[in-house]
Amino acid sequence: MSLYDFILFRNAEINILVIFPNMYEILNANVLTVIIIVGSIMVTPFYVLAVYVFSGASPVKGAVIGTGFLLFGSFMFWICLSATVSKLGLVGELIVPTSWIIPSMILYLKRHWFLSEKLSQHWLISLQLFRVIGAVFLIEMIMGNIPAIFAYPAGLGDIIVSIIALIVLLLYKNSKDVSKTGILIVIVIGVIDFLSAFFFGFTSSESPFQIFFPEIKNNVILFPTGMIPLFLVPYAIFFHTLSYLNLKKFGVEAN
Repeated sequence: MSLYDFILFRNAEINILVIFPNMYEILNANVLTVIIIVGSIMVTPFYVLAVYVFSGASPVKGAVIGTGFLLFGSFMFWICLSATVSKLGLVGELIVPTSWIIPSMILYLKRHWFLSEKLSQHWLISLQLFRVIGAVFLIEMIMGNIPAIFAYPAGLGDIIVSIIALIVLLLYKNSKDVSKTGILIVIVIGVIDFLSAFFFGFTSSESPFQIFFPEIKNNVILFPTGMIPLFLVPYAIFFHTLSYLNLKKFGVEAN
C-alpha cells in the first residue's frame, strides 16, 4: 500500500467514526464472561439439533429450528451491540419481554409441527444445566459492572435452577423418562427464576419504573451480558415450553 493509499484509508476510517459516533456500546467485561456467553451462544443451534436427533425425531426439523435460532440470535446480537434497548428508553424496555415471548409463542402456535414426534425429556431438561452461566452476573458484580440488587437474585437463581435440573436428571438417569413431578419442578422453578431476574433487572435500571437506585449503574443489557436476557433466556424459556407441551401431548413413558 502506497503512502497516498494509506492516507486515503485513514481519512475514510476517520470519516466513518465521525458519521457513526458511538455506534456500538459494550461492557468492560471480564474475559471469562465473554468466553462463557459467546461459547454458550455458539452451542445453541447444535443443541436443538441434538435434541431431535437423540430423541429419534426428525433431524431436518432440528436443523430448521436451530437455523431459526441462529438468525434470531444474530438479530439480537445487533440489538445488544447497538444498545438499542437503552437508546429507545421506555419503548426499548419492551424489547426484552417481547424477545422472551416470541419464540415460545411460535412454538405454541405451531406445536403440532414442533412435536410431531415425542422428544426426550432428559435432553429437554439437560438444557437447563447451562443456566449455571448466570454465574457471570456475580463475576461482573465483583468487577463493578452490575449492581448486587440484580446480580444476586439473577446469578444465584440461575445456579439453583441448574442444580435442581441436575438432581432431577440424576434421579431418573436410569429411567426411560422423567416423572411428571420432576418435569414440572424444573419448569416452575425455572420460570420463577426468570420472573425474579426480570423484576430486579427492570426495577434497578434507569426508567420511570425504577424503584431500586444502586450506586453502580445496571449495565446488564450491554454486550456481552445483554445477550443473556436478549437471547439465552428466550432460548431457555423455549425449552421449558417445549418440555411442557411435550409432557402434555405424550405424557410420561412408564419406567
